[in-house]
This record gives sequence, C-alpha cells and structure tokens, in this order.
Amino acid sequence: MNNRQNKERRFWDRFANYYDSFIEKVFSKTYKSILENINSDLDLNYNVLEIGTGTGVIPFSIYSKVSSITATDISPEMVRIANQKLIKSEIKNIEFQVQDSYNLTFPDKSFDVVIASNLLHLLYEPEKPIKEIKRILKDKGIFIAPTLCVGENTKSKIIATMIGLLSGFKVVNKWSYRDFKLMLTDNGLIIDKELRIEDKILTAYIVMKK
Repeated sequence: MNNRQNKERRFWDRFANYYDSFIEKVFSKTYKSILENINSDLDLNYNVLEIGTGTGVIPFSIYSKVSSITATDISPEMVRIANQKLIKSEIKNIEFQVQDSYNLTFPDKSFDVVIASNLLHLLYEPEKPIKEIKRILKDKGIFIAPTLCVGENTKSKIIATMIGLLSGFKVVNKWSYRDFKLMLTDNGLIIDKELRIEDKILTAYIVMKK
C-alpha cells in the first residue's frame, strides 16, 4: 500500500465514528438538497456505484430508487460501520466494499451511474479517479459529483478553515464554482446539469456524461 493510501485510510478510519454526526451538524441542509437532486436523476433500472461513501448516507437514501448500489470507501472502518447499518436495515440491494478510487477493480462499462459526493476536493490527484470513473461508466451513463466549492468566496474559505481545525479534515482543492466546472471539462467530461446549493459553503451539484 502506498503512502497516500495509508494517510487517507488512517485519517478516515479515525473519523468514521464521528462521520454521521458531522454530516448532520455541519452539512444537513446541503445533504438534504444533494439527496433530493440525486433521487430525481435516478431510475429503477440503474446499477449505481458510489465512491467515497463514508458510512453510506447516500446509498441508504436512494436504494429504493435503483436496481443495485455498490458503495466503496478507502476506509475499512467506514465500511464496517456501513455494513453494521446494512445488517440492521435488511436492505438487499446495497453492497459495501473497501476500494481505492484511484484504482477501482470493476470491469469497463459496469455502471449506469457513478456518484462521488464531496470527494474530489479532498484528493490530491482528482484526475485519476475521474479517469477510472470514465472507464467503468457505461456509454450512456452519468456521473454525479456534488462538490464543495471552498474557493468561491472569502466566507467559504474561512468557514472551511474553521471546520478543518475542528474536524481535522483538509480541503486540498479550493475550487470556485467556475474552476470546478473547468476541471471537469478539462478531464473530458460533458456537463449535462448543474445547480448551485447555497449553504455554509457553496456546493456545486454537477451531472455529467463522458
């Protein structure tokens, strides 16, 4: 395992027990809007992959809207907690796996939808998971990437810094809304839908095709 994987795994393993309460306390409004929009973009025939699932907030919210969900995270502890929830829920169409978004093990053109919610801004090389997403996405599939745009204004930068000091997680890519869209198109993605979610920090809700 390389140094990047070790660092990411250690941090998110330590954070796993606080993840759900963190989302609820800090980003409840944002995630409510994200989930409403994701639900509107789904179909009962879709096979979905989520990368960076955490403890499964999104899969547990959308499972009834799709055929199946494979949800992955680099953190074994996040996946352990998600699987505990899954056992209690008795939901049958979700599977959680430990995977690294830089090197996914799925065959080409495996999924109708790939979701990466508030992940890309945390990665030093977001182009690598984007390349993987394009590989495993079906030709007519969609990529949904709600992402914090910390660089949109001074207020967002200050709030993100405060959250980082309290929680320990680091925003690597402090994109503005415009810069985030530019990064996506520079990596060969076609933006099909976009929405600004206004909260403590602006979130770009972007739906793309390859």
